[in-house]
Amino acid sequence: MTQSEIVFSPLIGSLVWNVHRGVGRYLTMEFGKSHLLAQEPRGHTLHTTARLQRRSRMRRLYVYGDWHLFIQGDWKVAVEDEWLHSDDEIVQHSVKEDCLSNLEGQRLVAVDTAEDGGHLSLGFDLGGKLEVWPPAEDDDSQWSLHGWDGNVAAMSHDGELAFEAGEPHLEAT
Repeated sequence: MTQSEIVFSPLIGSLVWNVHRGVGRYLTMEFGKSHLLAQEPRGHTLHTTARLQRRSRMRRLYVYGDWHLFIQGDWKVAVEDEWLHSDDEIVQHSVKEDCLSNLEGQRLVAVDTAEDGGHLSLGFDLGGKLEVWPPAEDDDSQWSLHGWDGNVAAMSHDGELAFEAGEPHLEAT
């Protein structure tokens, strides 16, 4: 078993939810029980626009899972025989758009990695698949797994796995 497979082993059997494609090729998803995180108002800021001043005085709420997976590398997601790639454009109401939404609610059942850290493959109980590999064009990390306990595991572009101990988050009340 590789280090990456050990890192992901606590997620086996967990539901994946809030699968979301961000700007560019970034992809995020949550695993496990949900937690509410509150970002308290920051008060006065140096921002000059009224909109940003108003937002800085607001409390922001975010829902995270026991584990938050942030994918920065190249990836592809499968649903049945259709694949969505990180560089594909998503057309509304298309099979490719369904690739991400069809991962929602599936349970992680398998994790496979290459010995050199150059490839991560996640398998889900209802046939979903996610594959991640280093981006060809830059030195971004491939992925990082953030635990609610504050700990982070991250796979670098060149396949090195790094760990960072952090402070546990406090649940919003």
